[in-house]
Amino acid sequence: MNAKVVDALKQIEDAKDSLKVPTLYFRARITASTTDFSSGQDLVFPSVEVNEGKGYDSSTGKFTASITGMYLFSVQCCVHYQKYGYIEIVHQDKTLQRSTHYDSTGAGSCVTMQVSTPVSMGHQVWVRATGSSSLYADSSHRYTSFCGTLIHM
Repeated sequence: MNAKVVDALKQIEDAKDSLKVPTLYFRARITASTTDFSSGQDLVFPSVEVNEGKGYDSSTGKFTASITGMYLFSVQCCVHYQKYGYIEIVHQDKTLQRSTHYDSTGAGSCVTMQVSTPVSMGHQVWVRATGSSSLYADSSHRYTSFCGTLIHM
């Protein structure tokens, strides 16, 4: 093969490698059957199922971005019967998404919210209660959980 063609193919392969988005995601949940939060309290999800990139801190409940990019975050909130769940997804102390949920059925209802947002390296995203909330997990895989992933750099 011609040396120019070989060089061009190598440049193409190098360019493709530089376009790859690194794998960066986490998923954590609350495992206690009942967890109560007061207004303004940050939610901590201590059971970490995956933390690729090590951005989620299970002691604070906060995700810290190691790479600047567009992220997708999701929270599932399971609320006890005749109780409320007031939660919000927060980025650098600014509300991105907020939800209020009340379980009147006793069926163990859960609600999920998600948001995509640009996050700079070193910035944090977390979940906070905006009112008194009674959340739970059970053996039927109804979990209060928090996850996030880098979707584009």
